[in-house]
Amino acid sequence: MTLAWRNRDDARIWFKNSEIITHDRHRAWFSQYSTKDDELFFVVEARGQAVGQASVSRINCVDGIAEVGRFLVAPEASGLGYIGHACAELLRFCKDALNLKSVFLEVKEDNEKAIEIYVRNGFREEARAQGMIRMSRSLNNDLARGAYTGDASVAER
Repeated sequence: MTLAWRNRDDARIWFKNSEIITHDRHRAWFSQYSTKDDELFFVVEARGQAVGQASVSRINCVDGIAEVGRFLVAPEASGLGYIGHACAELLRFCKDALNLKSVFLEVKEDNEKAIEIYVRNGFREEARAQGMIRMSRSLNNDLARGAYTGDASVAER
């Protein structure tokens, strides 16, 4: 499911590696990913249906920081706000469940839609290099600022 979403032409252009990923390559990645204890992958659900994905990785509980990303929406759910909701919920999870102080992400500088979502969720630009923007978000302040409301939830799978 998420592999098909990721391999769509209009989705994969936003990933650092924009090549089509084969089933075998995806299985190898997932096998390696499954052994990591510093990454979590979530499927975003709304009304019992999978509508997207998100992740938190490179979790460093000692320093209280992690990377968020791999935000991806199902084609039939595009434009309905689910990724904005997922981002807000992922930030709450990082603060409340993982006790993190801050998170960061990287986004292609021409991905205006994603940047808008991140800014609405309190991320601020830190740096630019090689067509990428690094953004960060403190989790010490009010997470309600810029939060989304609606019928979207994040369910770990």
